[in-house]
Amino acid sequence: MKKWLLNVSVLLVSMLFVVGCSSDESTGDGGENASNGSTEQQVLKLGHVWPSSEIHAQAVQKFKEEVEDLTDGALKIEIYENGSLGDDGELLEGLKIGTADIWVGGAGVLSGSSTTAQIFTVPFMFDSQDHFDNVYNGEVGEEISERIAEESGNRILSYLARGARMLTVDREVNTPEDLSGLKIRVPDSPVFVRSWETLGAAPTPMAFGEVFTALQQGVIDGQENPLSLIYNSKFNEVVDYLVKTEHVREPITIVISDSTFQALSGELQDALIQAANGEAKSFASEEVNSGEEGYLASLEEAGMTIIEPDLSLFQDKLDGFVESQFPDVLDIHEKIINAN
Repeated sequence: MKKWLLNVSVLLVSMLFVVGCSSDESTGDGGENASNGSTEQQVLKLGHVWPSSEIHAQAVQKFKEEVEDLTDGALKIEIYENGSLGDDGELLEGLKIGTADIWVGGAGVLSGSSTTAQIFTVPFMFDSQDHFDNVYNGEVGEEISERIAEESGNRILSYLARGARMLTVDREVNTPEDLSGLKIRVPDSPVFVRSWETLGAAPTPMAFGEVFTALQQGVIDGQENPLSLIYNSKFNEVVDYLVKTEHVREPITIVISDSTFQALSGELQDALIQAANGEAKSFASEEVNSGEEGYLASLEEAGMTIIEPDLSLFQDKLDGFVESQFPDVLDIHEKIINAN
């Protein structure tokens, strides 16, 4: 009897030891939890440079909400706006070093790490917003995304609509000759710099957060951006003229590094793609298509003088620009022109 009780005791202790080990293993690192179906929340940091009132800042908020809804909170998006994690270039670099996980901004910034991305800011490629939509929501847009991923390791989740860029400046500009020597703030992109040099200006790369003060203090003479950003940044308070150059239609991109993307489960990857092409995309498109005239009227009411120049004069000045300056994207440029 005593021997039987001893055997039972040993068996019970052994069972408790096994259960204890199993419990320890189930509370290991987060990666193991995720692979075993745990609902442990993952967090991605998203950075952009805009004030919360700007169209695409609002679109980002919709992206966040849809991601969290689709994943039942398993994936959380933390938004850092107004350049609080750095300017566009720093945010894009942050995708590599881990200070940011997702960057949302003007696609031209991608040209710092991708030759193909030079195409985004080539002037006078599009005849209309419909032409823009046909390109970036179609096969040409897919090809551009694939090439950029191969060249830079950055994955474009979505292209968002954005209004045409226009010039705001402290004096009248009606022709390219009027630009001679004017210091025009541009994003730090070789295409922006060389195109404005070709037009006769003195392009000045500068972080967006510095632009208002630079205009106010006369460090620069003008800048160029879409109407929504001109209005929400209150540039009408520091310059008097808006010139409807409509020279570039540059998409906004939602970008994640491919390494970060591949580290997520398939379900979370699908949620990111779906949300990037869901409410955020629809909202941006609707706002751009319906809001341009409203912004223009508001800026005029605020005291800006609106100038409608002969755009053919600017286009003629840039004739042959891609062939001579950026031949590596000539094939994509031709596909874009023919996609209308």
